[in-house]
Amino acid sequence: MNKKCNIDKQISGRVLIIGPDYINHRGGIGAVIDIYCKYFDEFNFIPTYKAGSVLYKCYMFVTSLLKLIYTLLLNRNIKIVHIHGSSNASFYRKYIFFAISKYIFGKKVIYHVHSGEYHLFYAKSKPLTKKLIRNIVNRTDCLICLSESWKQYFEENFNPKKIEILPNIIDYPMKKGKNKDAGKISFLFLGLICNNKGIFDVIEVIKNNKDVFEHKIELIIGGNGETVRLKNLIEEYKIGNMVKFVGWVQNETKIQYLQKSDVYILPSYNEGFPISILETMSYGKPIISTDVGGIPDIVKNNENGFLITPGNLEQIEKSMIYFVENPQDIEMFGSISAELVKKHLPDSVFLQLENIYNEILKK
Repeated sequence: MNKKCNIDKQISGRVLIIGPDYINHRGGIGAVIDIYCKYFDEFNFIPTYKAGSVLYKCYMFVTSLLKLIYTLLLNRNIKIVHIHGSSNASFYRKYIFFAISKYIFGKKVIYHVHSGEYHLFYAKSKPLTKKLIRNIVNRTDCLICLSESWKQYFEENFNPKKIEILPNIIDYPMKKGKNKDAGKISFLFLGLICNNKGIFDVIEVIKNNKDVFEHKIELIIGGNGETVRLKNLIEEYKIGNMVKFVGWVQNETKIQYLQKSDVYILPSYNEGFPISILETMSYGKPIISTDVGGIPDIVKNNENGFLITPGNLEQIEKSMIYFVENPQDIEMFGSISAELVKKHLPDSVFLQLENIYNEILKK
């Protein structure tokens, strides 16, 4: 751990972090908070969500609210409540924490939006929910978003007091030598297995190009979600010799896949700023992804990867074939990835976050 990156106790001790549980996390927000925990000299945190039964989730939410009230009553050193939120159910949970912190205790509140579908959530919401969304976005002391495109969205549709772009953070990579089949190009997908992430598009592309990819590629899929559907398609399409589902991966296992892979692929239909892309770039890998959310801010077409249109199978096919036919370019693309991702490492991101905290504290 690089102590120079730490946010010291004089600042971190005055901030309360709100968000999903980061221990054994299975999501991007949890990954971000996990890194905060490592680099905050004093880490004040209240979890609002953890996977489990409906009864357990309700119990955890009520307990978290009571803990919030207890903390703000007794810890007078807390000046900022930093809420990490998303859309749908996450929004409603976080709104209650926002209202209590802002209107009952008079704390400064940061609303940190991570959702890649916030625009869709707002557009489809009923009038009352839209009113609540406008309230939290416009009344929070600082709205943090993940990219220039998201900043533009919020400025065009809302009237926030203060808006800042803070790149998603990743930890420093643990690089080691490769240990894989040198004769194949290894593509890696990590994330929620569903239509929105585009993984089933990749499966269709491989099925349609068996003769091109046979003995030349392997696709490693790690994640949760529609796993039964995925396994059935792999069997039905008879592509098990090219596609391997490894379940949910984390910690050392995840690092091993990041080290051994050649190219990361994430053809999502909607995104905020995917942690998985940033992590893979830090290991010096090219990226195949889509031109949505904040992805074009970090993936440069024909430089460190390829940007495609969501759902365009032909573009997915061409991008994969490019690396099969030009394996010598993988290292070149990957070195550009490693350079571009430096602004997402702790020393850079925490300097920006510390400036945001200081500015709010001065007010």
